[in-house]
Amino acid sequence: MSQEVPGKTNVSTHGKPALEQADPTDGTILVSAANGVPYLLQDGRRKQILSPASVLAAGVDVRSSTPQQLTLTEKQIQRIPFAGLLTPGAIRQFDSGLMHLGANHWMRTWGVLDLGTGQISAQTRTATFTWFGGYHGATYVIFSDAHDAPVFQSGSHRYGVDGTVIGVSDRTDAWWESMPPTDTVRIAHHAIFLTWAPDSFEKILGRWAESGEKVASLVADVAAVATVFAG
Repeated sequence: MSQEVPGKTNVSTHGKPALEQADPTDGTILVSAANGVPYLLQDGRRKQILSPASVLAAGVDVRSSTPQQLTLTEKQIQRIPFAGLLTPGAIRQFDSGLMHLGANHWMRTWGVLDLGTGQISAQTRTATFTWFGGYHGATYVIFSDAHDAPVFQSGSHRYGVDGTVIGVSDRTDAWWESMPPTDTVRIAHHAIFLTWAPDSFEKILGRWAESGEKVASLVADVAAVATVFAG
């Protein structure tokens, strides 16, 4: 049985409160050992988490290694001031699902757009299930209006993986961008582009941006180098 030490919190990352560790920092997910209720620590206070989307919209990096998750006793939980529910407000969620790019290479991009602030919080998984066939993939998200005219285009988020035998073959990366919040009211659709040939894609993207065409035109133009999920 662990002893509580002033200035430290007895916590565990394995479901049982046991270890002594420095007080958790903002962005840590706290879990009650008594009932499993999760909270996000913000500004020294805890907010109850109702959905993963609310954590992502809060700007927290939710890759497998982060944020830190700590299990505390209910007594320790109650010592941290309660600040209500973690609610992201009005959001638009997007998710391509895990999509096959060919040659057993796969990508997925998912996240949320906060319609009040214009913050985009997303993650991209890049993976290959071949022994030696590494590649570089990239993702882009374009939001469009009811007439399929682009409202906001994300930057390029490019990631590389190795074959399963020689290195990192499966990775998930978090990324954030911001668009003018006044433009969010115009958004009616989104398109998630996943490409295994980023350089070729960017050339096509540049020509499309100059043309002023609708998003559907870009979807058709990149068919040979990208997979697209439209929502």
